[in-house]
Amino acid sequence: MKKLETICIRCPIGCHLVVTEQNGEVVVTGNRCPRGAEYGKQEFTRPMRTVTTIYKMSNGDTLSVRTKGDIEKSKYWDVIKTIKSAPEPKNPQFGDVLVHNILDSGVDVIITAVNKN
Repeated sequence: MKKLETICIRCPIGCHLVVTEQNGEVVVTGNRCPRGAEYGKQEFTRPMRTVTTIYKMSNGDTLSVRTKGDIEKSKYWDVIKTIKSAPEPKNPQFGDVLVHNILDSGVDVIITAVNKN
């Protein structure tokens, strides 16, 4: 039987969840609200993450970037590699898209800060 123990991050309470599969159904226990059950099922079946990193410019400046939505956790390192190899933007600004539709996920990578060297 597959089992996952995790802590829910959907609200400040931080419920300790136990997620199992019973008779083909994902069962979550330990949650105090429906959001905890939703989070547990998501983590059990298809974990997702927002990816944040730093993009280094050739002039020494750096860009803080993040995905505009969640990406499958299994693709995390491929997303990082794709961001690091993206073409350098000219005159980057807060909110600009660095990478459109990264890895055909439907999610863009956006600039959240321009850090001057």
